[in-house]
Amino acid sequence: MRVTFVSFDDDPPQGGQGVVLHGMRLALKRRQVHVHTVSGRGANRVTYARVTGRPPLDLSLQLNRNRSILYRDEPDLIHAFGGPGGVLVWRPLLVPLVYTAHHTYRQAFRRTSPRRVLSPLEARAYRRAAKVLPVSKSTADAVMALGVPASRIEVVPNGIEMAEVDGVQRELGRLLFVGRLEAEKGVLDALSVMESINRERSDARGVVVGTGRLRATVTERVAQSSGRIEYLGNIDSDQLAREYARAALVLVPSRYEGLGMVALEAQILGTPVAGYDVDGLRDAVTEGGVLVSPGDAAGLRAATVALLDDPSRSAEMGARGRDRVRREHSWVQVGERLEAIYSEVLRAA
Repeated sequence: MRVTFVSFDDDPPQGGQGVVLHGMRLALKRRQVHVHTVSGRGANRVTYARVTGRPPLDLSLQLNRNRSILYRDEPDLIHAFGGPGGVLVWRPLLVPLVYTAHHTYRQAFRRTSPRRVLSPLEARAYRRAAKVLPVSKSTADAVMALGVPASRIEVVPNGIEMAEVDGVQRELGRLLFVGRLEAEKGVLDALSVMESINRERSDARGVVVGTGRLRATVTERVAQSSGRIEYLGNIDSDQLAREYARAALVLVPSRYEGLGMVALEAQILGTPVAGYDVDGLRDAVTEGGVLVSPGDAAGLRAATVALLDDPSRSAEMGARGRDRVRREHSWVQVGERLEAIYSEVLRAA
């Protein structure tokens, strides 16, 4: 079986979509599925014109104009990765199309957002697919609202694979944020919680991992923290696993998530999560954390303090989260399901 992945992100991943693509590709290759990749960045990037100022949209325009790019490796099937920051393939193809839906433009942006104008194109792309594979139930509901029949929707949660960590001591006051430094990821809310708790607890420390458009703001606030908050920028997967293992708690105050990769990564290493009760996170955080009303930074701070004040509860919560994620988010299972879905789609075609 020959499959071509189509994604904006690729190795080294700079966001959740790149992490998922990497994991799926390895899982399929272990099952002897031949995988070719077309991407907007990374080792498999293709050339595309800069037209709109939004690279994922520019790549999508190029791929729809010149679909021969998608056929270069003579695939039996094309698997695209969609959602904001993903690719949109709205024109008909010569081979079946499968889509992974991380989240939708309607989930991500308010009605007044100019980026919401891409929702009809997203709907058209998903309706052309033989199968759409949302990463969570909330995203499945959003895809169905775009007019995709339920018979063509199948939830395939992301797999999670983090390196085992030895010799790392959990630090009971250590708070961690991991993610793109963008408004929708809530990094400024995370910083506010860290700053507030630092003022009241001598053992509290904050750590921020990631990069993005708010980097200058983040580094300025870190510089004002008298060494109580550390900014690490982008780090490799082994160091990230160690940071998860050291943290008492991971803050995930996102405005939306497809599933919440950071929350899953934290839990698989036994670290509880405190975040906002939004689409995607409520699918990812059931037993391994606490969610509060979206945008309620005071509630997030209170939930964080409650967990820091009760290490036994935090440890129990972390253990339950670890067991659930290991049980339900195995890349081996994802690889098996993807191969079965591809075979079903090809038989129908």
